[in-house]
Amino acid sequence: MSMDTRIFCQQGPMHLAPTQTGCLSGYRFVFKDLFDVAGYVTGAGNPQWLATHEPANETSPLITSLLACGAECVGRVQTDELAYSLNGQNIHYGTPINPAALECIPGGSSSGSAVSVASDLADFAIGTDTGGSVRVPASYTNIYGLRPTHGVLSLNAAFELAGRFDTAGLLAKRLNVLHSVFDALYPSDEPVNQIDSLYLDDAFLTLLGIERLERLEKWCQASKIPLKRGAICQHSEWTPSILSEIFRTIQGYDIIQNHGEWLSHHGHSLDPAIATRVQWARQISEKDYGIALEQRTTFSQWLHREICQTQSLWVLPTTPSGPPALDMQEPALAEYRSHLMGLTAYAGLASLPQLHLPMEHLPQGPCGVSLLGAPYQDAELLTLATRLTDQDCCDEPRIESNINTGDADDD
Repeated sequence: MSMDTRIFCQQGPMHLAPTQTGCLSGYRFVFKDLFDVAGYVTGAGNPQWLATHEPANETSPLITSLLACGAECVGRVQTDELAYSLNGQNIHYGTPINPAALECIPGGSSSGSAVSVASDLADFAIGTDTGGSVRVPASYTNIYGLRPTHGVLSLNAAFELAGRFDTAGLLAKRLNVLHSVFDALYPSDEPVNQIDSLYLDDAFLTLLGIERLERLEKWCQASKIPLKRGAICQHSEWTPSILSEIFRTIQGYDIIQNHGEWLSHHGHSLDPAIATRVQWARQISEKDYGIALEQRTTFSQWLHREICQTQSLWVLPTTPSGPPALDMQEPALAEYRSHLMGLTAYAGLASLPQLHLPMEHLPQGPCGVSLLGAPYQDAELLTLATRLTDQDCCDEPRIESNINTGDADDD
């Protein structure tokens, strides 16, 4: 059987055997083409990057740990170029088929990671999430995706896009598998704090929509988890468009600082859409960058405080809707990306853990909701998510609702 190079990377490794038996024995995993393996070149989704870099001298500690826990690696998988996209489309290697929505994009930049798991080619995958690159493809392919608290999982021996935001993340089709992998990579003897409620802000209602809201309410009712309502975000100055702009400014400036020289010599090899993004990033001034950093600090402090005061985990739509169609034109995709980053920026700017929960059989296609926690509440997210989704209510018919989700401008 020939290798599908839309998913797997030809430079390998194709296989890494477990180094010991352990808690992950029997599980197969893949890793995104941003993690290093000694003796192999990390390609970062771009053939020119692959050709201009030497084989790695060391292996990512995440890969080393997984092999030591008994997991079997079944390949290196594709990413959007330089991880600077959320679409999952790569002009050099092709777009992986989204098994959950054949006519739609799979999401990126952890495209190969998500598609491998959704297609049962692996039990779990490691990816990276800077601006949503684990959460978004997890949503589009109907699997679980965890962006942990920033820095909890090591990104040593890995490609850096924008280190202030880059976060190693996990994807799996089953929540218990994802939970086991996280525990193996981040073992802790600390007791998990009991959090027994969720908070939903009115700012997210329009994008969430009636179908996802009804599903969430059914989950909460079946699991006896209270769903609190309020308007903390809706009445704040931090609109999604402002958060998206702050994030894009800091990310773009850092990318040029990290890779500006290489991009000057090899930027012609990029997808035109990503090249346009790079050109925009080059125009960001040091002054604008400094202002954005100050705004980020203020926002992070505000959000941490508000989450703690609600004594709940927050719930929000992971993506505005199901995945965009494969033939959606770039201007429309760019506009959609802006709305999308207004959602993903909450966790990204504030370094928070976020866990995507898929919802089956929605009319808008694969999507779902996320749980958002305060820093280092990763275990609490996984624990409450297990309670929340343990009820088999996904296949029941939709119940009509007269809930008023407001006008689009309310968001």
